[in-house]
Amino acid sequence: MKAIVYNNPWDIRLEEKEEPAIMLPDEVIVEVRATGICGTDLSIISGEYLARPQVIIGHESAGVVVDKGSGVDNCNIGDRVIIDPTYYCGYCENCRKGLRNHCLLKSTTEAGVSIDGTFTRYFKTTQRFIYPLQDNIPFEQGALSEPLSCVLTAVKKLAVTPFMRTAVLGGGPIGLLFYLALKQYGIQDGVIYEASPQRIKLIEQNNILSGGWSIAPAFVPQKDQYDLIVDTTASLLEQSIKAIADGGKISLMGLRNNQQTINPREIADRSISIIGSIDSQDTFRHAVDLINSGKLGLQKIITHEYDLDNFSAAIKDLGCDLDNRQRSNNISSLKSVIRIS
Repeated sequence: MKAIVYNNPWDIRLEEKEEPAIMLPDEVIVEVRATGICGTDLSIISGEYLARPQVIIGHESAGVVVDKGSGVDNCNIGDRVIIDPTYYCGYCENCRKGLRNHCLLKSTTEAGVSIDGTFTRYFKTTQRFIYPLQDNIPFEQGALSEPLSCVLTAVKKLAVTPFMRTAVLGGGPIGLLFYLALKQYGIQDGVIYEASPQRIKLIEQNNILSGGWSIAPAFVPQKDQYDLIVDTTASLLEQSIKAIADGGKISLMGLRNNQQTINPREIADRSISIIGSIDSQDTFRHAVDLINSGKLGLQKIITHEYDLDNFSAAIKDLGCDLDNRQRSNNISSLKSVIRIS
């Protein structure tokens, strides 16, 4: 089967890989129909996020069950399903503390990073990580369950209230999913800051924002500006502290390496909360239910679809240029999906 394989930074290729086979009673094989391109995929390609050489990348996926083990009782062959790619063992110290997103086995079981992922036709998982996808929901929308569940985990940690003055830094897929999630929790007003003129144009053209939400090109911090700031860029913590109100909350979710200088005394003296979050922590079913409701308007966010043969063009439209080995803000897509038919 064809697959997008990571070899080394900036060295990814379309290669032939062996199809997976059922070995254990609880295993399920899904024929992947759609996989979203995640910022983590771009960071793996550029060398900012470590992955195992020769691994198939990709992890945001939905498809159809084509085979299953004798012990699988929560799905049937032919079912449309969403895949939770974040393995957890359930018995390590972190899992038993409720930190499934920090399972101690994660470093050797992370789909698309340390084990083969979903930029290919077939993916093997177990019945624990399969959820139903409604017949009327497109596969590419089902594939957004994983990033949406990560966002919902962060929002749950923030304990938001409806009248928080809110800013989201970054208008990419994660920033836009935060916008949708925060609206579900009652925040009907806010600002998304996005530096890419192309992204701003796409957000405006697709009429994504509603209610009291708006988009602006430059984050210029002012004192006592916001009660809640969500930084998806991994680069604006210093500016966020300048803009956050006393007692305010700052959410950090970006995974790009960056050095920031902050004064610990100010954090304490102003009762500022800085809250990091990664992956999904008991929110995947919530994300699946929201997507299956069909009420989020995800079709506005998914702006481009490609096949496996055009993967290089797909990531170039997201600012990741394989030929020049550079990442830039020259972005012509919001959420891009690889369709496998």
